[in-house]
Amino acid sequence: MKGFLVPFAVLSCAGSLAAEPLVVAFERFHQSKPGAESGRLLFNELGCANCHGGSAEMPARTGPELAAITQRVNVEWVRDYLASPSKVKEGTAMPHFFAENGEDDVEAVIHYLASLKPKSASKPKTSKYLNAERGSDVYHTMGCVTCHAPGKDFQPPAGTPEAKDFTHRSVALPEMQKKYSLATLTSFLMDPLKVRPDGRMPHIDMHDSDYADLAAYLLDYQHSDGTNAATLPALKLDKELVTKGKTLVEAMNCASCHDLPGTKKAAPLTIQNAAAGCMSSVPKPGTPRYELSDSQRTALTSFLSSSKQAPAPKLLAELSLQALNCTACHDRDGIGGADAARKAYFTGDHNLGDTGLHPPPLTDAGRKFKPEWLKGVLEGKNRVRPYLQTKMPRFGKATDALPAILATADAKEEKPLPDGDAEAGRKLLGVLGGNSCITCHKWAERPSLGIQALDISNLDKRLQPGWLRDYLINPASHRLGTLMPSFWPNGVAANQAVLGGDTDKQIAAILAFAKLSKGEPEGFPATTKGEFELIPSERPIVQRTFLEGTGTHAILVGFPAGIHLAFDGLNARPTVIWKGKFFDAYNTWFTRAAPFENPLGEVVAKWTASVSAAEVKFGGYRLDDKGVPSFLWQSGGTQVVEKFEPVDGKLQRTLTWDTAATTKPDITHPEGVEMTEAAGSTDGSRIFVYSWK
Repeated sequence: MKGFLVPFAVLSCAGSLAAEPLVVAFERFHQSKPGAESGRLLFNELGCANCHGGSAEMPARTGPELAAITQRVNVEWVRDYLASPSKVKEGTAMPHFFAENGEDDVEAVIHYLASLKPKSASKPKTSKYLNAERGSDVYHTMGCVTCHAPGKDFQPPAGTPEAKDFTHRSVALPEMQKKYSLATLTSFLMDPLKVRPDGRMPHIDMHDSDYADLAAYLLDYQHSDGTNAATLPALKLDKELVTKGKTLVEAMNCASCHDLPGTKKAAPLTIQNAAAGCMSSVPKPGTPRYELSDSQRTALTSFLSSSKQAPAPKLLAELSLQALNCTACHDRDGIGGADAARKAYFTGDHNLGDTGLHPPPLTDAGRKFKPEWLKGVLEGKNRVRPYLQTKMPRFGKATDALPAILATADAKEEKPLPDGDAEAGRKLLGVLGGNSCITCHKWAERPSLGIQALDISNLDKRLQPGWLRDYLINPASHRLGTLMPSFWPNGVAANQAVLGGDTDKQIAAILAFAKLSKGEPEGFPATTKGEFELIPSERPIVQRTFLEGTGTHAILVGFPAGIHLAFDGLNARPTVIWKGKFFDAYNTWFTRAAPFENPLGEVVAKWTASVSAAEVKFGGYRLDDKGVPSFLWQSGGTQVVEKFEPVDGKLQRTLTWDTAATTKPDITHPEGVEMTEAAGSTDGSRIFVYSWK
């Protein structure tokens, strides 16, 4: 295995080890154009504010807990690290303090730190049953590789990414076997916020065995019994060195970054000549050495030369999210999110498309979420996406101010919704004359009738009404690639039978029923046994499922006329049409590992696959006032709308597109039926009619 020893992304992205401190967001978003804004980020993340003051708005960047450090970290590693931080851990934000000091000074500081009692002592964890291979799966699927490099031997489901797809450096891991024992690394992974309260190494909620297996993987510990693993060597304290070490620690002002009880902390330092101080390429003796890159030095100089006023709300939100590296997983306003290489390691529910694999965007997050709900999310509560394998971590006190920061940044004057009719909301959410929301979405403890999208019973607690209204009218504008259709396209309700088709009243009704917290939408089956045949009677039925010959993204449309259709939502093409009975949804609704299904009626025609080389992308579907879907897709960048509807016992197919487009859609037809092109068919609006022999 030994994947952690030669991380793939490091080999891919860096020709040589970089000496400068790594602030991922700076390197990723600001390095090519350093300025005052990115200088503010560096001033916070390199700890400049801890000595010099002046950056209280952003989440504080402090150093780790150092009391009794030799009980959790190998003393030899500590010696090497203090002697040359950047050589021992690439990209560390710890400056070099001991450039002019001898080994005796380093040893004195170690003894002093070892003499301190931690706030809460804990015995290192050990596990009798270990599986390092399983630890590799934990490392690569739970979110570690969004910050750290993946191991070279792990094969993600989507295939090993190419080197060019890693667009920025990973946070380097130290030589783990030199730094930790199995027990101390397991303990650290169980509660990193105890040691590093600034949240830059967050906590991921997992089972105890996950932490133990992860530690075994990182240490390349191949035995199954962890109780036999080596422990850290003990350090025998020297009282004289302890006294000398305390003097050195106070002189170096270590307490400005680290919590060192009983140690004096110097007053904030003024910045008289930054170029000759810490920022200098050749700093004067006694000055901490940061091996800054030219772009980092330029950014810091720009910030220090600016007015240094508190940042505007939007900028503060942006920099706060970047400081905590939230942008490693999430994008905001189209910036950030996992790069193409790291996306390969996200796993979840493929039936939900990209939304089932990747964390949601943070665009307008302060307007989207109610502050108390967002606070709960950041505290590790309020999970609504259990299908995502990658876990949302906890950052501790570093995110205490984030809900308020985002709320201020994203504030918008909203049009209030009217009072909601809860009973109308019950109908709209259900499948009996409603919008069939529970076909895809869970409701509290009730699984959805189809794919298992997120729980919507908590809409009133979770989402702000104004944002929800905008999202329901145009879901794709908030999240590209979503499978969520609009039932209110362009603000017009597709369902005109409820509340007179008033869009605002319908959305208010849905929120009112969620707030009621009583009962459930109409249409959940009273039993889980027997056959569940879907019979279109007054309106078409749209049902997602796994279908033979169509795949995992099949969208079935059943018409009351007894003519039915299957559409492939992955490859954006019709696949099957049939007559007679529509579909039995029992396995789709109630079988956890649903099999690939077949239509109930006689399959009369299958489509010929397209041979066009143009790239095709599916854009969802929308329903008209009769419940008939129109499928939206692109062919080589050309927007196409495709609609099917029974007419006089035949199936009419209409495709429309912009005639000014350079690429025309490739149109194929089902085999075994008669096809005629209807009158009125023109370039940009082709109408075909299929009938059976």
